[in-house]
Amino acid sequence: MSAHSKSLMRRHLRFARYLPIRYAALSSKHPSLKPLAGRTWSIGAGGLAILLPESVPVSTPLLVQIAQGDPLRGNVVWLGQSTPTILGTRFPHGVAFEEPVEAAQVRQWVSQGIQRLDPRAPVRFDIEYTQAQAIVRGTCLSLSRGGMFITARRPAVPGPEILLHFTPPGLSDRLSILAHVVWVCKEETAPSAITGMGVQFLELDASEAIGSVVDRLCADAIPPADPSRLLLPPSR
Repeated sequence: MSAHSKSLMRRHLRFARYLPIRYAALSSKHPSLKPLAGRTWSIGAGGLAILLPESVPVSTPLLVQIAQGDPLRGNVVWLGQSTPTILGTRFPHGVAFEEPVEAAQVRQWVSQGIQRLDPRAPVRFDIEYTQAQAIVRGTCLSLSRGGMFITARRPAVPGPEILLHFTPPGLSDRLSILAHVVWVCKEETAPSAITGMGVQFLELDASEAIGSVVDRLCADAIPPADPSRLLLPPSR
């Protein structure tokens, strides 16, 4: 791999955004875009930091599709150690594009991922939600001002509105909040993943109340390891 390809990610600004991807390793005889239950970690004109459910060797050429955009050619320039996530074990990779993308494309990616900028607090509490006049029980594992991740045996399909019933950590009042399902993770899409769904709150007042809870939880938490270390090539 050329020095030009290896240095592309360092030449351009990168933004922390979380967008769905598909990828294909072009070194295989019959490449095909495979759906992943992961997200980009950072994006920029020169390349991406991404989490994949499998490790791909350095120097492997890839075809990467971000959200619903056109596939882009790139190469794996670094591979990090496996890391646990709510979707199961994932491997961080650095991918440098063969040619930098236009600034307009980067702005589009950034705007698509802007809703994930709210701080997220790792939590664990029981939750009920009403779906098709039935009450379903689950567990909230991640909470933010704008939404939450709920693990459940039979998550709702993306799109419809559901009514959530739960008591946030540190509060005594039980809340009922209208939300809608944004994305779903099931065993058939990722066998090692936690089955569940990401939901977005639809009520502004409730979102503000939960935001104060998230701020407190984040302030009380032990600071995590610097994630930027996973966004750079490992030191040699």
